[in-house]
Amino acid sequence: MRREREKKANFSGFLLRIGAIALIGYLAVTLIVSQVDIMVKRQQLDSLNAELTRQVEENTELQRLYSAGESDEYIERIARDRLGYVAPDERIFIDMSGE
Repeated sequence: MRREREKKANFSGFLLRIGAIALIGYLAVTLIVSQVDIMVKRQQLDSLNAELTRQVEENTELQRLYSAGESDEYIERIARDRLGYVAPDERIFIDMSGE
């Protein structure tokens, strides 16, 4: 009878050790995955902060142009350069030589 109790105690201790090892393993894996997620989110945050800085600078420049009274010239330049608009009866010559 005493041997049966010792066997049960040994088996219970073995199961407890296995459970503790499994829990530690799970916690270690969870910690590693969390650290990787944090690193990815920090990179995204850095990227967004850089985009925010660029956008704030662009907004500041636009505000400066608008307040300086150059808004019509700026709008015309944007229409020509980015959108390809031309003034009525205006001829555009494109240098096709590539030089």
